[in-house]
Amino acid sequence: MQVLCGTDLVHIHRIEQAIMRQGKPFLERIFTASEKAYCTLPDGSIRYTSLAARFAAKEAVAKALGTGIGPAGIQWTDIEILNQTSGAPFACLHGAAQTRYEALGGLSLSISLTHDQDLAQAFCVLLSADQADQSPQVDKNDPVFPGVQR
Repeated sequence: MQVLCGTDLVHIHRIEQAIMRQGKPFLERIFTASEKAYCTLPDGSIRYTSLAARFAAKEAVAKALGTGIGPAGIQWTDIEILNQTSGAPFACLHGAAQTRYEALGGLSLSISLTHDQDLAQAFCVLLSADQADQSPQVDKNDPVFPGVQR
């Protein structure tokens, strides 16, 4: 077994500003229809804190997958952040994100979201089967970072 993790922290106002500047194209590129629906109030106003937390969660999941967004073809909407009826968030993977998860021998993926004042943070823990070694090669001669290959 292997435990992989990822985390991300984002200023909520940066997500709000991106939405104000770019509007629908930004929302469509980053968020799924279900995510947008969850983060939109009945009066049409947007819950920017919730969108920012989902943005951070997508980054955290992509980091746990070991790729980030873009490499390996993972798009923002390949990682969907939904909520259980209890309110607990969970990640639903699609496309290249699902393919990467399967390649890692993914067994489970858990996320946690939080926000306070102008910050939203997410953390992801991914448990995978013991597949091909995903750890970096060790360079025992590195004088700056012993044990870490650059």
